[in-house]
Amino acid sequence: MEKKKIEEVKSNDLKEKKSYINLFCCEMSLGIIITYSYMTMSILMNIINRILFHQYKFKFNFTLMFLQQLLCMFAFIFLSKTSKDFKTKIGEISLKDFMALKNNYITFAIIFISNNLAGFYGNQLVVNTPMFLTLRKLLLVMFLLTDLFIYKRKISNFTKVCIFLVTFGTFLAGIEDFSSDYIGYIVVLIYNTITVIYNKMTENFRRKTKITNLKLLVYNSFLSCPILLFFIFISGEYIKLNNYFKEEKIIEFGSTFHFLITLLMSCSFCVGLIMCLFMSNEKNSSLFTSMLSNCKDIIISVLSNFFLQNNKFSKNVVGGLLIATIGAILISFRSIYENTKLKKN
Repeated sequence: MEKKKIEEVKSNDLKEKKSYINLFCCEMSLGIIITYSYMTMSILMNIINRILFHQYKFKFNFTLMFLQQLLCMFAFIFLSKTSKDFKTKIGEISLKDFMALKNNYITFAIIFISNNLAGFYGNQLVVNTPMFLTLRKLLLVMFLLTDLFIYKRKISNFTKVCIFLVTFGTFLAGIEDFSSDYIGYIVVLIYNTITVIYNKMTENFRRKTKITNLKLLVYNSFLSCPILLFFIFISGEYIKLNNYFKEEKIIEFGSTFHFLITLLMSCSFCVGLIMCLFMSNEKNSSLFTSMLSNCKDIIISVLSNFFLQNNKFSKNVVGGLLIATIGAILISFRSIYENTKLKKN
């Protein structure tokens, strides 16, 4: 009886802490708005990166990550000087403050870089977009197993049904194309594993340290930039990058101006994407964020068919993606219902 009372008190506390944004006809939870913002940016980011990798042949991973984190760092410096809300949320940023939790910040920076590198290589090695998304959908099952067996959390039957639909659709979509790109498949599975660790760290950081995830994000950018710059020189990537622009390979798809705009868009969306992911995991959970983000996959596949080449769209691929997306849409509708309050006349 006492345990039930404690659980009820905790759930009530969580409901009371929800903050709502006033829309025209209703009020929606801030947490759910952030999650859907993450979904939107993730769609755009995925398409833009695949254009960079497969159309412009820009496969300089350390350089791309460095530019993204450099823009993040400048954005945080600008926000800290112009936004009082941002400065209040992140609190003190100093060497003394960093040293208090230096192990957490350094560990997360290493995992962050590893996660992004694995994602870049997975995107490059698995050319077929539906197959890449198929493998990424397994991430949802990995989150479920982690919550069930490691964190001992209770998962509702509705959630399990949605995950089953996603998993079944995943294998149906990928069954025809499971005969090549084995190295790419292994890299994406490694990417999924690191992503689980990465998301769980962002989910649990505030609960353990009582410090907002935004501070973790700021320190991560300041740590990542010098590390990535070091790898650009130590790996010799700067030489390949110089040859890339000298040979003007980017002209094969479009003009240099279009390439630079695409690169700038990739870096810009990275800032918003990371911030939304951190705040979504903080306000909701990594499993919840992953389930809602699965809604974006059918959109990415359709857009890829128009903007990218070498994408196979057979009946199994389309049917599998639709079944998997139905499961994600079900949980999406439920999340909207639970996080929206209709206004009374």
